[in-house]
Amino acid sequence: MLELPHVAIGLAIASKIPNSLIAIPLALASHFLIDFIPHWNPSLYSETKKHGKPSKKSTNIIIIDVILSLALGFFVVFKISSNLTMSLTLLFSAFASVVPDVIEGFYFFLGVKASWLLKLIKFQHDHQARAPLIPGVITQIIVIIASLLIIFS
Repeated sequence: MLELPHVAIGLAIASKIPNSLIAIPLALASHFLIDFIPHWNPSLYSETKKHGKPSKKSTNIIIIDVILSLALGFFVVFKISSNLTMSLTLLFSAFASVVPDVIEGFYFFLGVKASWLLKLIKFQHDHQARAPLIPGVITQIIVIIASLLIIFS
């Protein structure tokens, strides 16, 4: 799944569960759970296995996705947070929701080939519900909209 739906869910969790000791671990767990929703994302694993690195197109998609994710995180913080504690809970929950993918970035983009990292990548690769582009993007849009409705309700 792209980062934006993960971040949206992490923010939704923190917006309704302001206790950081609960929200942050739930946001991390949500990463693995929502990857079971059929979705589309760039084939970083396959591209790296075949060509030694992600394609330029996939890299550009990731860059745009990360920028949108950061923008959403800060937008939500500025719109709904009333104090520093809530702001930090929202931001840390957003980060926790994507931390497995951030860790994978060390392999795909920085060339770190640690065995534990390869195990994480293989685990994530094997535990994803993939979908073709259009339906796979639609499911992610639905996740984002549902998350925003939760956040702003």
